[in-house]
Amino acid sequence: MNSSRLQCVFVHGWGMNSAIWQPFIDQLPKQIEPVCIDLPGHGKFNQQSFSTLQDLTDHLSEQTKSLPGPAIWVGWSLGVLPILQLAQQQPEKVSRLIAFSSNPRFVASENWAHGVEEAVFDLFAENLKANIEKTLQRFLSLQVQGMKDSRELLRQLRQMILERGLPSAEALTAGLDVLKQTDLRELINQLEQPLDWWLGDKDTLVPVSLNDYLTCLSLVKSHIIAGAAHLPFISHADQLLPGFLDFIDD
Repeated sequence: MNSSRLQCVFVHGWGMNSAIWQPFIDQLPKQIEPVCIDLPGHGKFNQQSFSTLQDLTDHLSEQTKSLPGPAIWVGWSLGVLPILQLAQQQPEKVSRLIAFSSNPRFVASENWAHGVEEAVFDLFAENLKANIEKTLQRFLSLQVQGMKDSRELLRQLRQMILERGLPSAEALTAGLDVLKQTDLRELINQLEQPLDWWLGDKDTLVPVSLNDYLTCLSLVKSHIIAGAAHLPFISHADQLLPGFLDFIDD
């Protein structure tokens, strides 16, 4: 890796906060300068709200307005959607992108087999009305489902949420709406920045078949991590770290 510091902006996913990145950041070389952002309604911004994907994109732009130049943006799940939009709307802020366990269109349809049924998100939305904590617990369980060390990973995730406080009900509901409604397939084809995309073959929220679509895109390099679920940067950091570092230092 070259001697100059590389700024990497990390954006978390639905229901979590920026603490999710700390185990991965702890393994990065000192040449990387991490910038972690909490989304509205999460972490230190849990008193804020949002309604649309554009709100999330504007929030990221505002939180990074002091950065001296283009940065490498790293997103996970829901957090990938606003960084993709930011890369299109303000390309001067984004040199390249890395996506973990995300999907340009999360919901399946007649012409899109690489998503999950809309009912999955509807069920989470309905359960939120009854009990936020239990719904988050169910979501966390899905993220580690099928992992051999799922209990330990689940414990880590719970602790990360508790460290920063529960996200607001309004933000969780809005996040589900964004996941249901967003389709960035056309946008990805318009991007000029290189994009590295990581999938887990045991992910129950992002079908591994998405790789078939990603491999057809010229500026996208996709990877499948065997044995990983929705959190490859935590459960399989040792396997993906060499490729991660090669990409950002290219």
